Amino acid sequence: MAIGSLMLAEQQSALLRGALTSGFLAHLARESTVKGVAAATQLAPDRVQDLCLALSAAGVLESDSPGQYRLSTTYAPLLQHGADKQFANLLAGTAVRARLLERMFTPEAGGNYQDLTGADRLALAASVTLAPSTPLAMAAMSQVAQSITPWQEMLNAGDVRYLELGCGVSGAMLTMLQLHPRLTAVGIDLAGDLIDRARAEAVALGVADRVRFGHGDAATFSDPEPFDAVFWSQYFFPAGSRALTLANAYERLRSGGLLVTPVLHAGPADPVHPLNVALYQSWGIPVLTTEELCTELEEAGFAAPTACPGPVTPFVVARRP
Repeated sequence: MAIGSLMLAEQQSALLRGALTSGFLAHLARESTVKGVAAATQLAPDRVQDLCLALSAAGVLESDSPGQYRLSTTYAPLLQHGADKQFANLLAGTAVRARLLERMFTPEAGGNYQDLTGADRLALAASVTLAPSTPLAMAAMSQVAQSITPWQEMLNAGDVRYLELGCGVSGAMLTMLQLHPRLTAVGIDLAGDLIDRARAEAVALGVADRVRFGHGDAATFSDPEPFDAVFWSQYFFPAGSRALTLANAYERLRSGGLLVTPVLHAGPADPVHPLNVALYQSWGIPVLTTEELCTELEEAGFAAPTACPGPVTPFVVARRP
């Protein structure tokens, strides 16, 4: 029974991911006929019928009459505020995680996050940030800022220089730039393909004049002007790189500036926690509790690290004295 449930969940996840990324679900926001969906998607009517039946069995669609389907009440929010793009990214990242976890039982598994294929690295990077072109991202980023009081106060005060170390595709940073017109930002990452994606997104969103990206090591990046805030994507930094990166973050901040970093540790009771431990530690990345992360920041010279309960994941905020 347990194996059957796992098998079903994996297949239904793939079904939903395909329905989102292909745009199939968008044709079912209102009640539609199989023939109408087939014409819009250029799929054969028989295939559309089969897919609609499978999505109905998963609770995604509902039907009151044969050959007619609509998005169920439970899943209707997927087509609101850009949630379809955000959840498609989450599901794509989950599929990559599943493959990586499966490969961990082979001697070849592990290594380094940077050694992943470009497609896998991109999917993972997009799955842990916001889709910045969506209203959902704007609302979520506003909630994050409100949950971190000193950060919100800084953003409200005026011009802010912001640095992100390990920026990836920069979804959260690009969302912040849209929300705060007096914010300027720099993003640094080792993966040139992720930087290219972020740079193109910045152009599309109309914020390219307030952000620049650097392809390089977060531990050695330098800038002649200090930053007001540094965001450290700590759960992509292996143990051997962390002390040097934190030392550089300290140097880049002005006195009184903020360091903000997310907490990966989901808590021992959360079933995601042992999966995070297995995957991230195979890359040499420690999965730290909030307390352990606070200690790491204190040892790097930061003052008063404090946990802030974000809307999705907690954050730790500290200051440079």
